[in-house]
Amino acid sequence: MKLDKKYIYDKIKYPTTEEIIEFNRKENKRKTIENMKMISLYDYLGRAAGPDLGKQVAIAASKAGIKSEIREVNHVGYKGPIMLYPRTFLDNFFGGGLNESTSGKQLLKG
Repeated sequence: MKLDKKYIYDKIKYPTTEEIIEFNRKENKRKTIENMKMISLYDYLGRAAGPDLGKQVAIAASKAGIKSEIREVNHVGYKGPIMLYPRTFLDNFFGGGLNESTSGKQLLKG
């Protein structure tokens, strides 16, 4: 049996406009949730930030009106409260603009 092109094309399912809109809505929601995930400086940097950098981040977050959260931790290296910030804020802070120190040098992640 020979299949003609019309038969092959008719069997391909193309997404409807509504399906595309729904997919984009779900994908944007997923990205927004991931970007708003609250994360500590330790988790973001992969190392302890130290009190000076922690203070600089807290001041920048306060000036920018960023909502932070506090989490209590208890492990061998540290016991007490830690600040959590949205990942997007930390990306912006360490990636450009919000974190200029008094020397004007940018603090880089890592």
